[in-house]
Amino acid sequence: MKKILSVILCAVMLFGLCAPALAAAPQELPYADSAFFDYGEYRLHYRVKEASSPKGQIMMLHGFAESTYSWENLSAILVENGYTCVLVDLPDFGFSSRETKETVRLPREDIVHALMTALSDEPWYLAGHSMGGYVALSVAQVYPESVKNLLLYGTSGNDGVPAQTSGITSNDFLASVMGPMMELMGKNPLLVRLLLAVAIQDLDYVMHYDVEAIIAPFRIKGTGTGAIYNFSMLNNTDYEAVSRMRPILFMNGDKDKVISDAARVNLRAALPEGSVDHVVAGGGHMFIENLAAEAAAVTLSFLAANP
Repeated sequence: MKKILSVILCAVMLFGLCAPALAAAPQELPYADSAFFDYGEYRLHYRVKEASSPKGQIMMLHGFAESTYSWENLSAILVENGYTCVLVDLPDFGFSSRETKETVRLPREDIVHALMTALSDEPWYLAGHSMGGYVALSVAQVYPESVKNLLLYGTSGNDGVPAQTSGITSNDFLASVMGPMMELMGKNPLLVRLLLAVAIQDLDYVMHYDVEAIIAPFRIKGTGTGAIYNFSMLNNTDYEAVSRMRPILFMNGDKDKVISDAARVNLRAALPEGSVDHVVAGGGHMFIENLAAEAAAVTLSFLAANP
């Protein structure tokens, strides 16, 4: 049990910041480009950033405790260069619905795929950061016909997370304690900046960061508890399936304090032929924000090579 608790606590404090309870999803539009998609008992918040003459379409999935906001800088450059970007708040995060113990829960793959097919008949480039990379890998495994290429940032393969968190999600007491604790952390501006400093590794950028974009989703009732439920829905990565996929873009920061190189070994070994494995010098876990220009340049080169 101590091991399980340490895993969740580390995830809460390092994996990013933004988050989760079913009936609490807002009806109003958080951003000018916001929309909502209803599927089962879920309401997904997403944002569409249209390119004027699209060369392709990219669906972008954020990391643990993050939201669509983490893609702002990178998506802006990609849109300018002709790629329509759809930024999605996964269940329990951002402004999407939160899960409770009573929710009829659905696999993340099915929810994301339903949105993909509702928005377009064409396959997507599917991007994922951190935990969003786990989900993107799993979507590509289950629905390969809907994914052109994976664009993975600051992530690894998912090895054992559901088993590690199932003990907490099935324990009402643990969930009731850790959920509110996460919400309190996420609403503290000073603590949020401290966690951002660890994740971004760029103090000047962090000091000018709009922390309200992170704090706002934490004000939604049930955010912390929903985030804990969310972790138990993640699937382990099938590396054999990964090796049979189309080329993958795999980008990581060399100063990432959240996901180690050791954690990436299995995914690196499974990357299919033609994949790009790029390391961002000076990049922290959230390099897609402060070093978006480099991330975009490498991404655009990869996209051009894989139309």
